[in-house]
Amino acid sequence: MARRAPKPKVLTLLAVAVGGGFGALARVYLPWPTLFAAPMHDFDPLPLAVINLLGAALLGFVTGIATTRQWPEPLAKGISTGFFGSFTSMSALAVVISALSFGQAIFTDAPSVPNILTSFGVVLGIVVFLWLTTWITIGTIKFGTYVGRGG
Repeated sequence: MARRAPKPKVLTLLAVAVGGGFGALARVYLPWPTLFAAPMHDFDPLPLAVINLLGAALLGFVTGIATTRQWPEPLAKGISTGFFGSFTSMSALAVVISALSFGQAIFTDAPSVPNILTSFGVVLGIVVFLWLTTWITIGTIKFGTYVGRGG
């Protein structure tokens, strides 16, 4: 028989909500796009891609330390799931990249071989990006665990 999921703790839920609010504010209001030259066009995925790469690295590092040093659950989940979950916001990046692939920035004509190849390239780029952020997170979890143990 399957085990039942544990009941959520109110303090942990509150910590995730507060962390999520601050993560979303950081993603939106920090001057990320100003780190780059003028955007390519209205749907420039570069700033969000950089935020997601940075967030993946920091998420892994903090998770490794929190696990090793046994942080209280509300603190660990408030920072990892709450803050970094909304800071990285893969859904925001997906919306921007979807806009690129559905013609809001790339396609000006009817579907054609170049447009189809561009769509394939965008999808392939998304897959590679997700693979990269996953391995960054895994690597930084290991590094955070090493640091957390005093290594």
